[in-house]
Amino acid sequence: MKLRFPATTRQDGAALLMVLLCLALISLTLTSLSEQGSRDLARLSELQAQTQADFYAQGAEVIARRALTDAAVRQAGLWWQSLSGRSLSYPTDHGQIHLNVEDLRGCLNLNALAGDTALAARQLTYYLDQQVRSVAGLSTRAFLSRLIDWIDPDGVARSGSLDGPDYADDVRPGLGPRTAANAPLTDISEVNWLAPLDSRRARHLPAGLCAYPDTGPITLNLNSLSAERIALLDALLEGQVPRGRLEHLLRSRPAAGYQGIDAVRRALGNPDDFDELARRLTLTPDLLRLHIRVEIGDRQYRYVRLLQAEGVSPWQPRAPAARVRVLQRHRGDALPPPFPTPAPEESS
Repeated sequence: MKLRFPATTRQDGAALLMVLLCLALISLTLTSLSEQGSRDLARLSELQAQTQADFYAQGAEVIARRALTDAAVRQAGLWWQSLSGRSLSYPTDHGQIHLNVEDLRGCLNLNALAGDTALAARQLTYYLDQQVRSVAGLSTRAFLSRLIDWIDPDGVARSGSLDGPDYADDVRPGLGPRTAANAPLTDISEVNWLAPLDSRRARHLPAGLCAYPDTGPITLNLNSLSAERIALLDALLEGQVPRGRLEHLLRSRPAAGYQGIDAVRRALGNPDDFDELARRLTLTPDLLRLHIRVEIGDRQYRYVRLLQAEGVSPWQPRAPAARVRVLQRHRGDALPPPFPTPAPEESS
């Protein structure tokens, strides 16, 4: 026998189901709103921390720019120690600022091949021959010839190299036409594009080679170069000074650095050709890369700045710069290509 429920009972059951469905929908909506609210708060917190970190990074840049342009700051030993690798830390209300100053006059700049090609090629040849037997399968001569053709704008190939139409015709299956940059390196990894292509060539380069936006002669700063990099100094001077004297020059450097040309001359033993050698040296930082790390709570933010001091004398390290150009500002660890650069900013 079938049981029949009264109509009012069936209606009450349907109403209860609708109420339960509404409650479920309301619960889902509230949960979604709560999650969206949490995401908005997290996004707002991150934006606030990022804005604060940007402000602190700007403050670290101001510190470095002042050190380059303020005579009083340049007298402080701490600034010169920072050029030799000492990290600077500054507490803030929200964490800390860590500043590392990298003097770019502490490596052999491959872009010097775009200027006085013969001198730079001799110096780089001396260094590479001392450090490695070959550069990823290329002899030193072949590597430098192809690098010069990659950098120079003339389109004329050197012996053992490719350039212009010859380079364009050197096509590998699936790669299409090729061409040289005909401009200074934007990043040292461009050496991977030299014929033959090798995606790991840059990793095999010896330490001490770099590429930064300057096509003038290679110059090393004696007030920031570490004694462990004596091979760079030896190559810069093309072996004209005994390594023992070079080691004495770097290891006897005062804590606040050499203050004039006479001290360097004495440390080198007053060689007859000192005036010629001195043209390749400097005591004054003029091209710096700032590595800034800002800590805010458990968050970390990194910045890179490229600064160029103008109006400085290579043998008067305590004399302040006339102005500082900010060549590049970048958020993150890696520095993007420095060519081409926008109109630089200046500070008096």
